[in-house]
Amino acid sequence: MVEVNTAASDEWDTSNEAPDGDEYEDEYEPDEDTDEYDDEADAPPTKEPKFANVIEWVNGYFLPVIRRRISDNDGGRSWDPRWWAYPEVVARLTALYQAWEEARVSDSMAAMSSWWIQHLEPHLRVILDGDTGPMANAKSDRSFLGWPAMPSDPVPAPVLSRILSQEQ
Repeated sequence: MVEVNTAASDEWDTSNEAPDGDEYEDEYEPDEDTDEYDDEADAPPTKEPKFANVIEWVNGYFLPVIRRRISDNDGGRSWDPRWWAYPEVVARLTALYQAWEEARVSDSMAAMSSWWIQHLEPHLRVILDGDTGPMANAKSDRSFLGWPAMPSDPVPAPVLSRILSQEQ
């Protein structure tokens, strides 16, 4: 049986007065350069990635686990086994791999679920989109290797300086 402290309310400090702060002025504030852990042995252990890179992750996790019906005609879902030839697909899969590794080592029990919902599903919708995705129109005969890069005119100097000043 659990005992609960049933002390009368007058035994508890119920005042709502916060200290004025003067008594804390001389308290220690760590330098910004001070490491959180003085000794490396005190630091929590870091977990090594399960996969060394995105290629190992795609072959070892993504392709065996993520399964969708792929169509070989316009529309539906498109996938090209030469995924590595599509810069956008490589970038998205790299982002998925990095987020997956982070979720895998997270202390949060919900991290992997969040990875599926917040990372995989939105990226997968774009990657496999047979109408507008990066591998749209991919054919099993490998006659299509993706769309060309989108065109871009040079950024005029005044616009460039405004854009760059916004980044600071």
